Amino acid sequence: MQVSVAQPHDIDQAVDCLTSAFSADPITRFLLQPGQEYPNRLRHFFSLLMQARVVLGMPVLLSRDASAVHGAAMGYTTSRPEWPSEVSESWEALAKAIPGFDERMSVYDCIAESYKPQAAHYYLGAIGVHPAMHGLGIGAQLLRSFCALSDYDQESAGVYLETANPANVKFYEQSGFTISGSGSIGDDTIWCMFRPR
Repeated sequence: MQVSVAQPHDIDQAVDCLTSAFSADPITRFLLQPGQEYPNRLRHFFSLLMQARVVLGMPVLLSRDASAVHGAAMGYTTSRPEWPSEVSESWEALAKAIPGFDERMSVYDCIAESYKPQAAHYYLGAIGVHPAMHGLGIGAQLLRSFCALSDYDQESAGVYLETANPANVKFYEQSGFTISGSGSIGDDTIWCMFRPR
């Protein structure tokens, strides 16, 4: 597998991969609500997040072979530029179409903001591997590559993320992350984690 920076033409395939990877994720299920519309909402959600980051030149890394994208990671550097207006408008339309989305997003944001580092840092917003490719080290490869971007940036104090999957906590701890705090989203716990540079 090779890790590369996503280009605009990669977005559809990368979004398909993340949609499969996050089909049972507690955070996205909390925000988007399970049900018949969940798969379409999830795809739209990741499409907007990835479009914004690709356009803004924020980190979007893909793990692929000659046939397909098998994993993706995306986030922010130490800066968070304003989204392009067309993506922001599409995000607002998505939020309005999902009852209670803004309120649930506020709960999530409150927890995430409470435990993020004060120093400038990179933010890993999503990392996922297609379920058919689990166990091949793709997630670890993507995580190392994302953390390396932070390590090479003199302005960054490290990498921050959140997860609500208990199995992921151990995965991140093995890569040097520690828990900085936690909170509740619905019936699940969300852990906020940081890896210093």
